[in-house]
Amino acid sequence: NTMAMELAGVNRDSEDPTGGQIIRDDNGNPTGVFIDTAMSYIASQIPASTIEELQLTLSTSMNRLATYGLTSVHDAGVGSQTIAAYKILSEKGPLPIRVNVMLAASDPLYLDRLGEGYFRSDDGTLTINSVKIVGDGALGSRGAALIEDYSDDSDNRGLLRYDDERLEFLMRVAMNAGFQVNTHAIGDHANMKVLDNYERLIAETSTRNLRHRIEHAQILRYEDILRFAKLGVIPSMQATHATSDKNMAEDRIGEVRIQGAYAWRKLMEADTLIANGSDFPVESPNPFWGLHASVTRQDQSNEPLGGWLPGERMTLEEAFASFTINAAFAGHQENLLGTLEPGKKADFIFIDRDIFNSPQSELWQTQVLETWVNGEKITD
Repeated sequence: NTMAMELAGVNRDSEDPTGGQIIRDDNGNPTGVFIDTAMSYIASQIPASTIEELQLTLSTSMNRLATYGLTSVHDAGVGSQTIAAYKILSEKGPLPIRVNVMLAASDPLYLDRLGEGYFRSDDGTLTINSVKIVGDGALGSRGAALIEDYSDDSDNRGLLRYDDERLEFLMRVAMNAGFQVNTHAIGDHANMKVLDNYERLIAETSTRNLRHRIEHAQILRYEDILRFAKLGVIPSMQATHATSDKNMAEDRIGEVRIQGAYAWRKLMEADTLIANGSDFPVESPNPFWGLHASVTRQDQSNEPLGGWLPGERMTLEEAFASFTINAAFAGHQENLLGTLEPGKKADFIFIDRDIFNSPQSELWQTQVLETWVNGEKITD
């Protein structure tokens, strides 16, 4: 840590950037922990990968994801160099799995990429028609933006990554360019801010049909839960966040706010469609781990007994839809993907059990035997 900070020129006089924090010891010296935008101090010193290295990384990753039974993924917050690598791979032939790329709003060439318009490869395996904006930080690091103080850290309400003017600008230019906007929001303050902007900008730009999303939608006020369906906004959520966070979440936000956290049932009862995912590499990309978390609200040791906040569980049918047809809908591909029926793409997998007639506690143990994309077997 010391050498990295020296190379980055970070010392006790370094200022916290907007939307970030350098954790310091009692004497004001940096400890080596950087939260949210402060990470750029260190990240900027890491040598950039070559285009060839990026192609190898992407190819390896896509083939590995296929072994988990993933036939289509949404890659969030992708920079210009990685987009170039994706396009080179796509020109060589179909990608192993379908990839929906979200442009990174933090990319220096963000406006240029928007100006190029959306992209879809001829074979349909690469699509670029959305953007990713990061609205706040994470709950574990206390970077998620809250309306009131953290229950276990008074005088701390987390971090908004952008001021109001910048956040609105990033959203507006994307909507005007015809791109779906996907905004990371974990804390209730961040979710409220994003919904406020969406409500105003969707009306001004007439882009409700673009199906804008909130990535994570993790901690919500009840009044904001009701706004998703009203605005046509999709909460793109990750079931394993609930089972990973269960041991610290209530400490962070208390017993009242926790009732609006990971609130899948409340959202569905408000007529909101949930698209499920993994948030890899934060969580495992294995969708069966996500299915298990969705229906049990337990970890893989069956804890806690009866599930954590069990009233928010999904049925297996609801969870399955959230990972398939709902996710396809969130990517504007429900006419091609998400179900097996005549006229749609032949993307499917073989697994080692009938998950609808197996113990739900064992869902996470499901093994993928074969993965097929566009009618072709892509795993050995």
